[in-house]
Amino acid sequence: MKILQWIDRLLVVTAVAALTLLMLQICVSVTARYIFNSPVPDDLVISEFLMVFIVFLPLSSVQAEREHVFVTIFTEWMSNNTKVILETFGVFIGLIAFAVLSAATFADFKHAWDYGSYVTGLWELVEWPPKFAVFFGIAILTLRLAVDAVQSVRGIVKGTATATRSEEDRVLDAEF
Repeated sequence: MKILQWIDRLLVVTAVAALTLLMLQICVSVTARYIFNSPVPDDLVISEFLMVFIVFLPLSSVQAEREHVFVTIFTEWMSNNTKVILETFGVFIGLIAFAVLSAATFADFKHAWDYGSYVTGLWELVEWPPKFAVFFGIAILTLRLAVDAVQSVRGIVKGTATATRSEEDRVLDAEF
């Protein structure tokens, strides 16, 4: 568990660094376009690549903190045990879906790596780093979902599981 938490933190820091680089790259490109009438070459491709790091790397951390979107309109009135069972079912569905996506994104990364795929442009940027980021982010999310599934089933069997608190409850706690 501690290793997975450490990896989550490292991926979030990497995503923040990518966001900072994206911000700086956009500022430099806009300034160069305005002053010198010449933007940074391949600035759109660089932006696309950095967005991949920003979006996919922190997915596992979001799952760990349960900060993703929950639709609770139909589950608010249900008991804790029913909510836990529904959440566990959702985790298993996510685990299956993201395991398939992990395999597919690994194949895409491996193809780009094996063939040395690149984006045509002035800098001819290689495609494998963002494809690896997609694969790695989804693979770590899949691992997180597997851990969550095991913990949820243990909690259900032992009777100690508690459902994720709704966003409304978290906001109300923060206000007091």
